[in-house]
Amino acid sequence: MTVFIGILTFAALLGAPIEGVDTPPTTQEPPDALAYGDEGAWVAELNDQLEEAGFHPDGDAKFGRRTRHAVFAFQKHHVLPTTGSFTSEMWDLLEEPITLPARPERNRVEVDLGKQVLYLVDEGRVELVLPVSSASGGTYRHSSGSLTRAATPEGKFEFERRVRGWRRSYLGSLYNPYYFRGGYAIHGSSSVPNYPASHGCIRLTMWDMDLVKTKIDLGLTIYVYGKRTEPPEPYTIANPRPVAL
Repeated sequence: MTVFIGILTFAALLGAPIEGVDTPPTTQEPPDALAYGDEGAWVAELNDQLEEAGFHPDGDAKFGRRTRHAVFAFQKHHVLPTTGSFTSEMWDLLEEPITLPARPERNRVEVDLGKQVLYLVDEGRVELVLPVSSASGGTYRHSSGSLTRAATPEGKFEFERRVRGWRRSYLGSLYNPYYFRGGYAIHGSSSVPNYPASHGCIRLTMWDMDLVKTKIDLGLTIYVYGKRTEPPEPYTIANPRPVAL
């Protein structure tokens, strides 16, 4: 044991990595960019900070699909190009609190269609920030046979009903849908691109929907805005970060 500790100390003085020992990147400059498929200590640090800030990345030292979509949500929230790569200039933005307008409902969901982001608010605090894909604005053929324009309803609603697991409709498959107005729902999907692409529903990745369904109930308020209606201001409620005492 004494010999091993001595080796660790000597290697640490030299700044040399030791096989099997996880060395945090606290004394190093971050790489220019981290992207899908990357691994290592900096990716682990990114995942930790994304999760702390309210996003939903992978839970290890890999830059997988979850981390890529968490970075998409981060970039959408900050109105950055949605490249899916996390550059060195973005680290400081992780320190900025995520804020929403003051509302009477301390527990709610908000969807900003302009940013294509869903916010989950718990006890007045932003808990989750997730990427979505809403209505494309294009036309599609309704079940009645008529042509209909794809639009996501905006306003204040409540979750009215839900379907557990998959629901098959004439427009496609919905995973764990929570309906907030008629046939419009937030639901999981295997296709959540970085642009509006749905027939009107609000798509989440399936892993994000698996998380969201554990945190919402029927009757919960959902605000949808930002496409035909202006997003509310002023932004006053911040996502809390740990405070050093």
